[in-house]
Amino acid sequence: MQRLFGLYATIFLTFGVALGALLVIAPGASASPYTQIVDNFNSNRFQASGRWVFSNFHSNTDYGKNYRVLKRPLSVTDNARFKIRTPAKGSYRVLARWPSDSGYNNRTRFWVKASSGWKLKTVNQRQNGGKWVYLGTYTLNAGDSYRIQVASRSKGRGYIIADAVKVVRLTSGTTTSSGPTGLKVVREAKTWLGVPYKWGGASRNGVDCSGLTMTVYKKFGKYLPHNAAEQFKYGTRVSTPAPGNLVFGRYDGTGPGIQHVGLITWSNQMIHAPQPGTVVRYATFKNSYYNIAGYRRYVPNR
Repeated sequence: MQRLFGLYATIFLTFGVALGALLVIAPGASASPYTQIVDNFNSNRFQASGRWVFSNFHSNTDYGKNYRVLKRPLSVTDNARFKIRTPAKGSYRVLARWPSDSGYNNRTRFWVKASSGWKLKTVNQRQNGGKWVYLGTYTLNAGDSYRIQVASRSKGRGYIIADAVKVVRLTSGTTTSSGPTGLKVVREAKTWLGVPYKWGGASRNGVDCSGLTMTVYKKFGKYLPHNAAEQFKYGTRVSTPAPGNLVFGRYDGTGPGIQHVGLITWSNQMIHAPQPGTVVRYATFKNSYYNIAGYRRYVPNR
């Protein structure tokens, strides 16, 4: 009986070892995507001059032990730099973090070195503090280099912050669907249908055209000014509009410049807040009364 039990045990263990050898391969297919976080406190992976001073004034919302502060934008280039290791060339989501303070710079520029060259992303550091803010998805080459920078120059005012950055590699099992997309933006915009127009409004009690687009995008971590002409300065210019993009223009006979903005839902259709006495509604934007100035994309289309 003991011999028989020993034989079964030997067979079971042999089978288990063989099965285990097979299972070693399986977890690799579903492993978490490669992620790296670099904090300003890591001297091996962060570089900045003495102009970028240490601070822990907002230790409740910063990342790690402290963060770096540039007290005012400079007229010279003296960027803070983060060293990022990427194991292979591919698509990576890039995010940044800073503490919460209304006195920070509202036009902070982040530079990301993609395989095609340096890419610029401008953010408002007065908002969304204490959270990881999505800067975009970029194709990065394999290697280990200072490929994310916080610019010392800015058209805005206030302290510029360099706290921490994060990259997440997109694999075959990872898509950008976990982040903001044009289709998600459209779904959010539809929830505003029927809200009354209110000049200067930015709530469910009433919105104007730029208040609508500003508030919709705010839900996805995109902070736009409450002004159509200013919103046109953000994002990426596109020639062929897609759902979630913004369309800018003016009404005939009311003067030059951008005066209106709407959110594209599908070809030739938008959701917008037209004018006093109306509500947020669908409209055709390619018609005789709406002169199109251009289109902008702020998040991936899909």
